[in-house]
Amino acid sequence: MPITARDRKLLWARAGGSCTLCKSHLTADAKDGDRDVVLGEEAHIVSEEPNGPRFRPMPKNEVDSYANLLLACPADHKIIDEQVTYFTEQRLHALKREHEQWVKDRISATPPAIKIRDPEAGKLVMLQRIDTGKELMSIVAHTLAAHHDNPEPQSIEEADLIGAFFQDTLDYIDIWDDIEPSGRIQAEFAMSTELTRLREAGLLVYAGVKKHIIEGGVKAPEPWPVACILIYRKDDEAIKAQPTDK
Repeated sequence: MPITARDRKLLWARAGGSCTLCKSHLTADAKDGDRDVVLGEEAHIVSEEPNGPRFRPMPKNEVDSYANLLLACPADHKIIDEQVTYFTEQRLHALKREHEQWVKDRISATPPAIKIRDPEAGKLVMLQRIDTGKELMSIVAHTLAAHHDNPEPQSIEEADLIGAFFQDTLDYIDIWDDIEPSGRIQAEFAMSTELTRLREAGLLVYAGVKKHIIEGGVKAPEPWPVACILIYRKDDEAIKAQPTDK
């Protein structure tokens, strides 16, 4: 008897529309007006033909039942029917169970939440005094986030000076990988000008990189460098406490 609609739905649903052996997806999307293609084949574990793969007598109503079928791509269907010594009835049932459990686990699994972690929390960041735009961008250009701090502004002009510096630095960090070499040189020159103005106002810039990690989701953990950009007054005692290589 033919495969019932119920057994066919069970077979495809529990296999996740993928091959029991190679796990490949068993449909192909339509292209240029053609129709979608079904690649999957409903393979019998025990053949009903006396000379067929893994034949043994069994009731007619069981031959085309869900229990005697597995979903396979055309290549693997041919392999399991040609290599019957290895792909025994027992082995195919085991492969089917394992594949269906694999599908169930993938559907029900909730990937861990994505988070950014500091593996060296509490460790001081090595800061370098920054005098030129080239020095600044060589440190922070390829970071993925930024932390910045500054003293309380003493005038609206000072607030504008500090704010513009931080904003321009963050903007260049965001687009640095897309800037051509000539644009990078111009950006470094512009930041040198801003650094000079800060120094003339009695403000010094220090910068460094903190190595964070982004983890969770479905991808392996990856580095997540964070730029640390701090502004101090020339007479600020905190400068003396900052580790620096300059």
